[in-house]
Amino acid sequence: MTRFVVRVSDINGREYTPPFFVARYLSNPRPGEVSVPVITRLAPGVPTDLQPAGDEVNLTVGTQAPGFSSETFTVRKMGGRWLADMRAATISVQGDTVLVDVVDGTIRLAPTIAFPPEQKVKENPRALLCEPGQGWIYYGAYLTNPTIRRLSNPAVFDSPTPAGYPSNDTAVKNEDSGNLVFLEYGFTTTPGAPRGPRFLIAVWAPRVALGTPPQVVVFYSPPTKTPDFPGDGYPFLGRYPYDIRAPAIAKDLVQPYPYHAINYLLAGYKIIPQIQAAGRNPIVIMPVNPTGGWGPLDTQLGLSRLIKEVVRFLYGHKLVSSRATPTARLSLHAGRASIFPQKGLFDDEPIPMRWALTVSGFSNGIDHPLNLCTSLPIDEKLYDPAIFASPETALVDSWREIWDIDGVADNGAGAERHLRNLQTWLKKERRTLRSYHSDYGMRTAPRTLVDPARVETRPVKPYKGVFISEGSSADGRATWVQFSDAALQPSPYDPHHTVPAIAFGHAARFALP
Repeated sequence: MTRFVVRVSDINGREYTPPFFVARYLSNPRPGEVSVPVITRLAPGVPTDLQPAGDEVNLTVGTQAPGFSSETFTVRKMGGRWLADMRAATISVQGDTVLVDVVDGTIRLAPTIAFPPEQKVKENPRALLCEPGQGWIYYGAYLTNPTIRRLSNPAVFDSPTPAGYPSNDTAVKNEDSGNLVFLEYGFTTTPGAPRGPRFLIAVWAPRVALGTPPQVVVFYSPPTKTPDFPGDGYPFLGRYPYDIRAPAIAKDLVQPYPYHAINYLLAGYKIIPQIQAAGRNPIVIMPVNPTGGWGPLDTQLGLSRLIKEVVRFLYGHKLVSSRATPTARLSLHAGRASIFPQKGLFDDEPIPMRWALTVSGFSNGIDHPLNLCTSLPIDEKLYDPAIFASPETALVDSWREIWDIDGVADNGAGAERHLRNLQTWLKKERRTLRSYHSDYGMRTAPRTLVDPARVETRPVKPYKGVFISEGSSADGRATWVQFSDAALQPSPYDPHHTVPAIAFGHAARFALP
């Protein structure tokens, strides 16, 4: 007979009480008898005596509080110790009592679906498309082992008559280097559950030992807008985030919101392969906002909660690890998202509560890193703090870098705000700023943060309008690169959109402070 006490809290440590837990186990009450399956309920926080054969019990958080995702996991006695196969459950023993403390989350795998390639799809599938006829990868999200054209370091030219920005080619073997995982953050859409907002979040889960603290990169793209993206209003449960651009056969379908993330991270600008080519492989988080706005996701309170929830999910389900190459993987077999193996991986690795954080923004996506430089409230009437907020300390103390990728602050006082907020942010120790700007973004570029005596421009005499300037502050904590538009050609993109195709790989070459 073993006495169990099971308790639940959120990622902030706030306890909440679900109606019950479900315990499933094989019971062997007397020697010589055949074990029989047992299902019983445990009241939260109430000691309950169980008699499991083999010292193993499977537990499920019962009907969860609104917005919470619930968890199912197994606890087992191994080598005299009780362990769980889900890291968001921690086990301690007090005398004859096994205490199981569960951190429940507000994030879950995004629903997925696969259609036969020639099937006509006319309506919103309300799920994320997997490759037609294969069902093992998100639509368009191939890991292709690309060759990355890396911006040289230093970035300035070494020729008086340059042709194109200085670069070298680096082959990236990313086929087994991580998983792209789409998550839903916020309220569930389960029939009968309370309705509330939820956001689509694209996440890169590296298949390497991340170390302590793990590196996390958050990327804010320019905001989604109609007519390029299906419009939707609060609470964003209609066309956002899975509606299709137009009816088509499955192999030709486009889902604008998910593909927005895939294009930035893998297929087009190749942010993840760029960072990998520089020798890093961090967790990457890209929120995909509805056309109605970012809600809490550009506040310290909101981003702190989002990162905590993503890290809890990835570590909890063993998609990432600080200690070793992860064993679990995302499975999209037959177009259904799951984690494989779902159970049986027992260890006691803790979930990190601090990270080495980089926040990046491209174009007027820079507005969001600038908003994060100061404390702002969230709209508590629209976004329940119990789901969307977390104390700001974890974010503020973990934040190490800002990557300003041709940032153009989207308001009338943009230039002043851009400079002022970055100056304020840099006052805290162990922080660095990396800025990259084309002629397009120079109207708000923070050039005054670097020492004019440390700026070098090459070629000294621009060649056919081609030049690059590079400089740093006296303490090296702020670096700055300006490209003339002509220096960013030839490229498949215009100069402004070429910057994110090369800047991430250069910024990632610098060591974290």
